[in-house]
Amino acid sequence: MNTNCLKPFLLMAFACMSIIATAYDFMADGLAYLVNDDGMTATVTYLERRNAANYSDLTTVVIPSQVTNPADGKLYTVTTIGESAFYSNKTITSITVPPTITRMEKDAFGTSMPSKTVVHISDLASWCAIDFENAGANPLYNMIPLYLNGEMVTDLVIPKGINKINRFAFIRCKSITSLTIEADVPAIESEAFRQCTGLTHADIVGNVVTIDSSAFQLCSKLESISLPASVDTLGPSIFASCTSLTSFDCPPQVRTITRNAFRGCTQLATVTLGPKVEIIGSTAFSQCKNLTSINYPQGLRAIGSNAFNGCTLLASADLPISCSDVRHNAFLGTKWLNDQPDGVAYAGYVAYAFKGTMPDAYHLQLRDSIVGIAQYAFYNQKSLEKVTLPFTMFDLGGWSFSNCSNLKEVHCKMKAPRYTASQYNLYGGWAVFLGVNLSEAKLYVPVGCKNAYATSVWNQFGEIIEEGFIVGDATGDNKVDVEDVNAIINVILKAASPEEYIGKVDVNSDGKVDVEDVNGVINLILGLSFFNE
Repeated sequence: MNTNCLKPFLLMAFACMSIIATAYDFMADGLAYLVNDDGMTATVTYLERRNAANYSDLTTVVIPSQVTNPADGKLYTVTTIGESAFYSNKTITSITVPPTITRMEKDAFGTSMPSKTVVHISDLASWCAIDFENAGANPLYNMIPLYLNGEMVTDLVIPKGINKINRFAFIRCKSITSLTIEADVPAIESEAFRQCTGLTHADIVGNVVTIDSSAFQLCSKLESISLPASVDTLGPSIFASCTSLTSFDCPPQVRTITRNAFRGCTQLATVTLGPKVEIIGSTAFSQCKNLTSINYPQGLRAIGSNAFNGCTLLASADLPISCSDVRHNAFLGTKWLNDQPDGVAYAGYVAYAFKGTMPDAYHLQLRDSIVGIAQYAFYNQKSLEKVTLPFTMFDLGGWSFSNCSNLKEVHCKMKAPRYTASQYNLYGGWAVFLGVNLSEAKLYVPVGCKNAYATSVWNQFGEIIEEGFIVGDATGDNKVDVEDVNAIINVILKAASPEEYIGKVDVNSDGKVDVEDVNGVINLILGLSFFNE
């Protein structure tokens, strides 16, 4: 037998045995420690990783600020509780964490600790600043109470002078019933108060700027929250499933209501959005069954898919003219949609959907002045043969005419071809007409605009035909220039009558000649669309 061949395997075996034998560097007072790379600090570690019986002889864990290695007498500062250190322990009922701890690694306290377990700390600032690698790193994740200097934390006040509220800091803390944040922290980080099921009121008065994702998600007893004017960012799912929350006043600097922000807030009745809100994200208010009142700010631009799906009492979708992008099922199941008569339902200036059964050989003539068509608005309407789009149209929603397989004519009154920027990048610009045989369809465009359409994605139509008059050509001279502006001004000042001009002085077709028509023509002269999108 060639014993030389065995040497590598024996060396590997001894190496593995050595690793097992030195899973920790030393023991002190029943806890195992690893010396960190700096040679000055130490990490509390496990005896047997992820073993349910790990530290099974301990009921009280007091982690010291400093620990001495019994073997050599060297002193170390304890800064870390290591990965899986107390994972699935079922015997510990008291945990004391010193202010020197700056990090708790993945699943340090894992799950399934006894419900009678409590956590003791002596310094709130150091606790708020701990870097928790995941939710299971924090012992509070086991839905247990927190004690500060011997007193159970119920009315939690985070005072000025504290500059961090790190992620997972108070996740699932059982004892907190009210929260006041006076500290000027830049952010309340993600899941900081997630599933604090006893929390009923939160008052944030410090100059907080950002509240990250899921910060208060699943706080099922949270009835009210007050946010300062300094907040400009609300993270996704921030209040999702806060089933006791009844109202919300949005801080004035917030621009986006992010996805899932209030999803499942079943008692939420009134929402006041700030004046700068531009986007309401997907499923932002989905299943808010008691939502009856929400304002739509004048600068609102987009509403995400399923944003109000299941808001059965919401009676209004009076969107401002700035909102041209409405995504799939944004208002599905709302009182507003259910109360709409058969035919085209308009959410503000957006053609949202066709209710009821579309008649055979249908000609869809969309309302003048609309600026958008919602995503999937007329999807799979087999009776649709002809569409007329007003010149104010700005946003063609993705798949808005997909699978309308009998569509034969599209009449565009827009001077320039429209694209769907959001869908164009993700799915290809022609998802609007996906499933339509465009080579067999005709496209009608304003006089003088054929070349613009023929050199765009609209060139997939079998034939492009010019018709009608040039939008903005009030004088009828086949061009849009300062003379058209003067013509409209003359009519406004009653220096001339509309009948004196061959063209159309009511440019936006709203039944009156006013400054909006002047502004519209000026925009067209400058190469812009009629509206200031």
